[in-house]
Amino acid sequence: MVNFLSTYISNMKKHWIPLYKHIISCIMLIFTLLVCSCGSKVARVPIPIKVQSEIDINTYSNFAVLPFVSDKNNSKIDDIPVEIGSEIAQILRSTLSRQKHFTIVDKQETDRLMTGEEIDGDNWLTDTERLSELGRYFEVKGLIIGSYRFTTDTRPRRYYGERYSYRQQRYVMDYQDYMQKTYLILLRVMILDVDSGEIIWDEGYLQRTDEAHSLGSLVFSQMAPKETTMRELSKRALAKFTQDISPHYEKEDRFLIR
Repeated sequence: MVNFLSTYISNMKKHWIPLYKHIISCIMLIFTLLVCSCGSKVARVPIPIKVQSEIDINTYSNFAVLPFVSDKNNSKIDDIPVEIGSEIAQILRSTLSRQKHFTIVDKQETDRLMTGEEIDGDNWLTDTERLSELGRYFEVKGLIIGSYRFTTDTRPRRYYGERYSYRQQRYVMDYQDYMQKTYLILLRVMILDVDSGEIIWDEGYLQRTDEAHSLGSLVFSQMAPKETTMRELSKRALAKFTQDISPHYEKEDRFLIR
């Protein structure tokens, strides 16, 4: 019995003493880190991170941009001039021209080479053989085409806030009804490889803006031209596309202890 107890105690010491020492070491390490961090400050530092293009810019560095066409599913485009598609294309040319990595065929040359070309909205984006032929006329590796869908949506909204009540001598909850008008534009931007006739890029870019209206201002907004709003939303959407295909820097936060 005595021998059994002695063996048991010996085994307990053999297994538990190393574990005990490990626990003590961990506690000391945590204590040391806490002491060292006393009086330190954590600073958030924005670090510029280079983001590569999502296309091969060594291959696709020169582009021609053709007029955008109305989305065939867009049933609310009747009061938008047809020329808006050419304006969207020109916005994109200007945006891409500011990128040192790309060479863009200018508007005058595009109009000259497109003289007599009939743009059929239903088949324009799917006739890759004809688009490739146009791309060879432009002597470019990539052809940018696309469509636009512009819609509006109006819904009643209620704004809740506080106002001061002189009768109750305190702030009370109140609300105000208004009409919220939302403008939405969806640009579908595609890049065609002129040599192969394959679509190497096909993405949709959605942008929106909201306006608050009374009944009177809502009626006025229905009569106001929408081209300005379309241009502004198109600029924002095309800026996102340009960022996707261009090498650029983005800032990421890093946390430093000092």
